[in-house]
Amino acid sequence: MNKKYVFIPLYRSFGFRYLQATEVIKKLSKNYKVILFVDFKKKNFFEDFFRDYDVILEDLKVDNLNFTNFPKFRNFVFFIKKFFNGKEKEYYNNCHNLWKIKFKDEMKSKKIVFLTNFCALLLNNSKFLRKLFFFLENRFDRKKFLTEYFDKYSPVLLITTSYGYDYDQFFIREAKNKKCKTVSIIYSWDNPTSKGYKSSNSDLYLVWNENMKKELIVFHDIEEKKIKISGIAHWDIFHQDIKNKNQIKNKFFKENNFNKDDKILLFFSSSPRDFNNAYEKIEKLCKIFIDNKNIKIIARMHPLYMNKKLCKKYCGKSNDFFEERLTTKYQGTLIFKNPKIIEYGDKMDEVIYPIDDINNLKKLYSSASILLNEYSTTLLEGIIYDLPIINVAIGNYRNTNLPIKIYSYHHHLKRLENYKAVFECENYDSLESKIKEILNGNDKSKLNRKKLFDQELSNFKGEASEKIVQEIFKFEAI
Repeated sequence: MNKKYVFIPLYRSFGFRYLQATEVIKKLSKNYKVILFVDFKKKNFFEDFFRDYDVILEDLKVDNLNFTNFPKFRNFVFFIKKFFNGKEKEYYNNCHNLWKIKFKDEMKSKKIVFLTNFCALLLNNSKFLRKLFFFLENRFDRKKFLTEYFDKYSPVLLITTSYGYDYDQFFIREAKNKKCKTVSIIYSWDNPTSKGYKSSNSDLYLVWNENMKKELIVFHDIEEKKIKISGIAHWDIFHQDIKNKNQIKNKFFKENNFNKDDKILLFFSSSPRDFNNAYEKIEKLCKIFIDNKNIKIIARMHPLYMNKKLCKKYCGKSNDFFEERLTTKYQGTLIFKNPKIIEYGDKMDEVIYPIDDINNLKKLYSSASILLNEYSTTLLEGIIYDLPIINVAIGNYRNTNLPIKIYSYHHHLKRLENYKAVFECENYDSLESKIKEILNGNDKSKLNRKKLFDQELSNFKGEASEKIVQEIFKFEAI
């Protein structure tokens, strides 16, 4: 019997990583003939990567979808959508004010500022106007070149890794036109709040938890009946292996010649574009604890630090310079365990993580006493491993005079404040005090971490990937 066709556009590196790490594509290919849309400029990479998968590759034709080729008015439509969402009384998207800082260069003109604020005011407060805006965008913004693919394969299903923005919107509109069902898998905790108002409507949305479900309903005017909770697939591997935490820790300590009484301070940086003083923070930690031989500092830099050009742009010198200087100066105290990545394109974010890097993460989380980070998604991974977590909010945001703490006003981070499960330190004195307090056994966040875990991370733990696939099978069969 011939298999039915399923379309999956793979232009977004995070979405690609999510689907490959969770084996969703491999599982779907057992029941369907999966058509993957990729950038054919990187065709050799994708052919090699998917050589053991039963899939067909088609050209994404990225030049046809490139937003930079659009008229100025169309780009303004994309821009203005960053500043409005639906809202309910005290429940609104905290990100909007941050975008005015992030896009300060685009908003230098008083006319742009006025027009943006005026449009946002109207659309934030009127569901009717949002529906009208959405209707007009979908009516006049179609990309006909996708028609040939839908005519060629007549797919029964389109699967995207967003709620409907970027290139996904063009696939979803064409799918609607061809009576093809659409499923959106939300791959990241900040997507419903940080990417702007939806640009298309899918038939089914698979989300992490109740909070993400509410964000789609309120912020994007999506019907509740279209949303299913399916858990967080890319963390299945952590949930499945956490029972081996002690064995993993013992092996890691032995590999690195640590003593059984050593305490690991695990520092995970965020992007240098937002936080460019990570190496300063690492050195300060080393200075504070250099006389305590039982404290080891392990630093894992964001993948963008591995890009020498970008690191020099924001930090002055390459990551190699900083790391060689610091490890030499603080030998015996500091170790770098940077991510292993596979680059597959020219863009800085076109990377994937091999499975051995996931195993390295398990070692680090299993062995750490405290997780220090810069508002990264890794704090949720730390919650899975029940680690005390400190956001190191020291310095300024994006080369402005504004404090880094302003980053916490992202909606997904603001929500976490209610749990009181993560500490926040805005200077080195408070950071030192909090670390010593926790190491001395005074961790006041443990019960709050449990509450956060139960409400945000416990859905289908270890089985989310299978849940996603089963929901797709069930939906397509209706």
